Amino acid sequence: MEFRSSQYDEINDYCRQIGIEWFASAWDIPSLHFLRKYDCPYNKIASAMATHIPFIQEVASEGKPTFLSTGMCSFDEIDKAVAILKEKKCPIILMHTVSTYPAAERDLNLAVIHTLRERYGLPVGYSGHEASVSPHLMAAVMGAVAIERHITLDRAMYGSDQAASLELSGLVSLLGSIRKIATCVGSNEKTVLPA
Repeated sequence: MEFRSSQYDEINDYCRQIGIEWFASAWDIPSLHFLRKYDCPYNKIASAMATHIPFIQEVASEGKPTFLSTGMCSFDEIDKAVAILKEKKCPIILMHTVSTYPAAERDLNLAVIHTLRERYGLPVGYSGHEASVSPHLMAAVMGAVAIERHITLDRAMYGSDQAASLELSGLVSLLGSIRKIATCVGSNEKTVLPA
């Protein structure tokens, strides 16, 4: 569940070798400072840390695009975190989530994606911890600009997140379906096709 410094070096080297961006969610200021040596393109503030003002100020000081998870927050708490990030001109992507592992679908309240977008005028994504992939597809159709999913090699492995994670086949299915959404949604222009 937690890596040593040498393992972060290995992740960094591998990602640079194959040309993908990576980042991690720091849960305290020393961890945030540790991640700086990797020059990650993004920060992520877990909802459990979204009320920790000194931490948010330190994240904001970096000015990186920041994913702000909102699962365990009231609107007042989100207001404060957003204000700190905006003050430092730190780009924000709000992440709607329900912080239970796994989350029951009846508790997901995906309509909050629209509420967050309207209230803050910011891009909104979805971080899901449910067992199925369909809520992520719904979130994408609702305009989520980022999708976060826990993944695992085997859902039967030891660990607190395994039951809320996707194995490779589930991840491939989710990605394939999400990539079809823009094609299926199309534009708001009404046309009669030659077909």
